[in-house]
This record gives sequence, C-alpha cells and structure tokens, in this order.
Amino acid sequence: MPHRAGKERAVAEFVRYRTPLGGGRAVTAPATCAQRHIWNLMQRQLPDAAFYDVCYWVPLPGHGTTQGLLDVFAELLRRHESLRTGFHRGADGSLVQQVMESAEFETEVWTLAPDEDPDGVLDAWQRRMRHTAFEPAQAPLIRFMMIVADGAPVLAAYCVSHLVVDLTSLRLLADEVTRLLDARAAGRPLPPAVPARQLVEQAQLEHSPRGRALQKRARAYWCRQLENAPTTLFPLRNGAGSGLAAPVRYSAAMESRAVALAVPLLARRWRVSTSVVLLTAAAQLLGRRAGTPSCTLRLLAANRSDPELRATIGNLHSEVAVTIDLEGERVEDIARRAFAECTAAYANGLYDPDEVADLIASAHGPGVPVDLSYCFNDVRLEHALPPEAEDRAPVSGAALRAAMADTVVAPDEFEEGETFFLVIDDELPGRIRLVLNADHRALTPSEVHGFLYDVERSLVEYVEDAGQQAVEERGAAAGALGRSRP
Repeated sequence: MPHRAGKERAVAEFVRYRTPLGGGRAVTAPATCAQRHIWNLMQRQLPDAAFYDVCYWVPLPGHGTTQGLLDVFAELLRRHESLRTGFHRGADGSLVQQVMESAEFETEVWTLAPDEDPDGVLDAWQRRMRHTAFEPAQAPLIRFMMIVADGAPVLAAYCVSHLVVDLTSLRLLADEVTRLLDARAAGRPLPPAVPARQLVEQAQLEHSPRGRALQKRARAYWCRQLENAPTTLFPLRNGAGSGLAAPVRYSAAMESRAVALAVPLLARRWRVSTSVVLLTAAAQLLGRRAGTPSCTLRLLAANRSDPELRATIGNLHSEVAVTIDLEGERVEDIARRAFAECTAAYANGLYDPDEVADLIASAHGPGVPVDLSYCFNDVRLEHALPPEAEDRAPVSGAALRAAMADTVVAPDEFEEGETFFLVIDDELPGRIRLVLNADHRALTPSEVHGFLYDVERSLVEYVEDAGQQAVEERGAAAGALGRSRP
C-alpha cells in the first residue's frame, strides 16, 4: 500500500510506496574481495556512512504507468541477488554477504505540477539521499524514485550502496529499466535477464585454487609497485587552512574542447590509449610538483574481463596501484611505459584488500607506509579512438590554442575522501570534462583550478612538440633519400 509522506516542496508532492517481493534464493556466503574493499573504505568514513551511497537516474520516454515502473523495479530485485544482499560480521569476525529470499523496497513517486521542472525535484531527492544512510545488514540497500508527468513516468532514479553496485552496474541497470519498461508498456513479455555470475558464486571462485592463484599473483604485483613508489606526493602543509572558511576538500570541473581535440592526436602519435594520455599528463604534473622521479596513483578497475561478469549487477570494483617512471626526455616514452604498467595493473584487479593494506603499511619498512591517497578514474563510456577523417586537415597547435579560449573551470559538487581524486568523463559532446577533488592542505582551491588548466596546457604543448618532431623526422627522411640518389 502507498504511504503518503507529505509535501517536500511548495508544489510537487510524493507518495511513498513500499513494495514486498519474495521467491528468490536465500543464501549466506563470504564477502567477495571487492565487497570487503568497499566495506573497509566505508569504515574509514564513519560516521558519514552515506558517503559511499550513489544516486543514478534514467530519463524515460514518457509512456507506461506508475504501476508498470514499480513492477520493473521489483523485477530488478528478483533478477539480481546483489540488490537483495545485506552484510554483517560472522562469528569469526569476517565480513559475510547474506542474500534475502524476500524483501520490501521503497519508491517515492513524485507527480509534477504543470510547467514544473523535474530537475529541481531530482536534485532535492538526491540531496536528501546523501544524508540518509543505509543499515548494511538490512537489505535491500537500494531506494527508488520516479517522476510522473501527464500520467506517465518521465524519469526513474535510484540511490544504492556502493557495497552492492559499481559504476558499470549502474549503467547496466539504467539500460535494463528502459528495456523492461518499454516491454511492459507495449504488453510484450519481459526480455530475459542476460546470464551473469552472481556474487555468491564470485566468492566461491575467489576461494577456489584459481582464485587464490590470482590473488597470489596480484600480491606480487603490489610488492613490485610499492618498491618504487614515493612515500608521498603531497607533504601536507602544517596548519594549512586553520581558521579559514575554505572546505576541507574542494572540487572543480574543467570542460575543455582543446583536451578533446588533443587527446586522440597524442594517442595515435604515442601508440597508447586515450586514458593513458590523460594519465601521463596528470602524473607528469604530480611528479614535478613533488620533485619525485616516479608517481604512484590508484586506478579504478572494473574487473569485468571474464565474460561471465560482463553483465553482472554487483560491486566488482577495485583500486590498483600503478607506479609510473617519469624519467626520460621524451614524454612519449613515459606514456608507453605507463601504458604497459596500466595493462599489468588491470590484470591484477583481484586481490585480498586486507593483505594489500598490510603491504602498504610496511612498504618502506615497519611503520613507514606509502601514501596512496591519489586516484585517477576515467569513467568515459567510449575509450576507442575515433576514425580519422581523410578529408579533414590535421588539428594544428594554433587551432588548439584557439580552442583553449572556450575552456570553462568552475566549482563542482563532486565529493571524495582522498587527498587527490581526478575523474574524466565525456558527457558533453565535443568536450572532455576533468573533475578534481583535493584536500585543501595539498592543493588550495586556486591550485585545483591551476592544476586543471596545467593538464590542458601540457596536452596542447605535447601536440605542438609532436608536430615539430614530425616535421623534423620528415625533413631528415627527405634528406636521407636525397643523399641515397645516384
């Protein structure tokens, strides 16, 4: 039965539905490595347990009914065990995942008044969700909302704990909501779930001989990375920010057409991925600031190379250290080393988080931990290089300099708990967006802005240098050809 919760705004009001469902598998199993990793991160953020809750929304085509979308939400929980999973400590103190046979989930249904903006309703709901923590043992760790206009849902959203989903899962759920609602609205049978490994079976794999072998290999990888990692990239300024109104952490976002133009040019020239181009630029700047010959960052790994995991709804996320050697005169050589290191990092995404924490704590000797509070996360949907147009002239350095005039850097609401966290996305056509969150003791707000501008400037200069090098190489080749003629 619906429960009327009252008015949150002067016009729009919502009705809260509590929908029961049952008939699934009930099972208890050890938590996976990824679940334990997020659990450990959450413990560091207590009492703000909602810090690792994530909101995601799906625009809808404006057909179907409220009940139809409620049925879709129920179907998601039936199909995906992670959405019916809670977590608690077992008798031996280890983390346990418990899949519930039955559950009751909550949905807020907001009805728009004429000419009301759905974005305002969504923003208010998200702000409230950020301060409404889940109890980890009480599944489901997900809440839904929908916005209805003219009698049909026009937007669906969900707030869910990072314990049970990762970014790939959020995107998969968004696609599934749309497909299921379309079928429901058209009176067609619901499309079947894509076969995928559930996380209880993932835990079983991790405890198998194969899983233990993968974790042993990953442990050796971490040892190699930590051996050459600098102790810190940001010796925190004593007393920085005391008595000031500046926040403990600050975020800014840069939207750059110049970066979007430069990155594919450099990726082709250096023969690396577009992500590595951006990573190389950031690592160079960090190493230069710290005065270190190497830079260690944590990469966020999706861990979905196994075909059985590509459609899994669940948390498979891990963070893998990569140490980049910054020595050498040619930046393309650094980029190629970084590409090789990143390939190895992503191949070692399955590891025991507690064992790795011990390695980090004693990396440079007992009681001398390495500071790894620096993250690089490329969340773009498409990393492949666009095809080169034969009829299009190469982008010149002058064109890139002109594009820099369009760059916008502004404060952003992005929140993280690390000293330095850089996110890359491509939500705006023709632009790449870089969002940087930093502890103000490491980078002041003005320095956060400056760092983003420096990434853009560095990439443009790399393109200009590569163009000059190409001219010199063509000239040398032509000279050699002339000397070889009789």
